[in-house]
Amino acid sequence: MEKKLAQTIENPVLKKVGEGTVDQIKSNPLAPFIVRLWRAVVLVGGLALLLFLIWGAIDWLMCEGEPEKLKNAKNKILHALAGMAFLAASYAVIKLAQVIFGFDILSIEWPTPN
Repeated sequence: MEKKLAQTIENPVLKKVGEGTVDQIKSNPLAPFIVRLWRAVVLVGGLALLLFLIWGAIDWLMCEGEPEKLKNAKNKILHALAGMAFLAASYAVIKLAQVIFGFDILSIEWPTPN
């Protein structure tokens, strides 16, 4: 009588990442790297946006009527809003590519050799 010492356990949820299988992702890690990089940039950009808005608002409150300090505070807020527009535009480009071309850039399936 033979005993099975090891048993393979497979998680069906982890087998697919986006459209590609685990083997495709292992053979070409560029696609998940691009997705993680974009998400990290959006996260850091969102945090920077929040900090610059708060910093500009505090500078505006503390400017005491000095025109140079007021100008600097307005510039911080303006630059934060420009950054927000840039982050929103990056998301809009991704969604536009999904609608027009029919594929999601954030879940690209890269061709791999067999």
